[in-house]
Amino acid sequence: MSLRMSIKKLIRRDPTASLRDRAADLRASLSRRTVVAGTVAVAVPLPALALAPSPAPQVQPHPDQDLFDIEALCARADDAEKAAGAAHGAAYAAFRAALGPFPPELLMTSWEAQTFSPFYGVRASRRLPIRLVHHDDRLNPDFGWTGEALQRAIGTAVNLLGRGGQTPHMIRRWRSLLPAAAAYDARYDELRRQFRIQALADEYEDARKTAGRAHGLLRRTPAKTVEGLAVHTRALASTTWYEGGSPYTILLQSAAAITGVALRQPDFDVPAWLSAWEAAGGRVEYRAERAEWAFIHPSTDGASLETRDRIRGLYNEKSSNSCAIHLWLEPRAADPRFARA
Repeated sequence: MSLRMSIKKLIRRDPTASLRDRAADLRASLSRRTVVAGTVAVAVPLPALALAPSPAPQVQPHPDQDLFDIEALCARADDAEKAAGAAHGAAYAAFRAALGPFPPELLMTSWEAQTFSPFYGVRASRRLPIRLVHHDDRLNPDFGWTGEALQRAIGTAVNLLGRGGQTPHMIRRWRSLLPAAAAYDARYDELRRQFRIQALADEYEDARKTAGRAHGLLRRTPAKTVEGLAVHTRALASTTWYEGGSPYTILLQSAAAITGVALRQPDFDVPAWLSAWEAAGGRVEYRAERAEWAFIHPSTDGASLETRDRIRGLYNEKSSNSCAIHLWLEPRAADPRFARA
């Protein structure tokens, strides 16, 4: 019987009994319990009491342990993707070096490229499996014939061009190119097998998808603590979206201030790009009525191929670094240099 129940029983006894009698009964009950407890204690050897292990405290996992594990998984997946990409890039460079230059006789004429290339938006029935021929000194590729493309062009020549005119001449030209195209195709396919281009490309694609799934899992796992918030902050800071032009920029900057994560600064040289853009005839304007930046493209009318390639290169740089450019421009909205013309 517990001490509390003993006290209750004593209180519920005959109410006519004197307070002195009830107190005596309580002392007697306490004395009996003390004796019993002491007897049990004496019965247990002292070494056993001294060596009795205390219960180990339960170690609770961190509330954001899942996030920490996923972050480590993302790091491993990113390393695997980087390694697979480097392996594929090195093999492709070796493949291109072994393959050598594209045979100039297999380059398409301007009319052929505009008639059969999918890049010119022609009808699907006219699109042929052609080659893109990249040059080190030019941004835009040329188009080259393959054996299959020549066979299909020959087969559709009459329906496409008619029976007279230049049709017989074009058919003769395409037939004369078949031996060179077949030899180049065979060499191309053999070197691709030799350098494992397709296998390495598949490995890189698998690694890229695995990394994407890992990062998707990270984005779907909410943080419960400041340490977990730091995981998300590091993940977002590793991308370029926060560098400008995003309504979430201030949110990420706040998270970085709370967690102590250092945000990476853009390394793109915006002033140098802007000077080149303006030198090519382009312009950047701030349109206050819509609170937005406008990029006026340089004119390419009558421009040389070299000038068009340079302008296209500047435009591609603008597209790839738009966040950094906007971040640099944002505090300069009132600069007269960017006033609307």
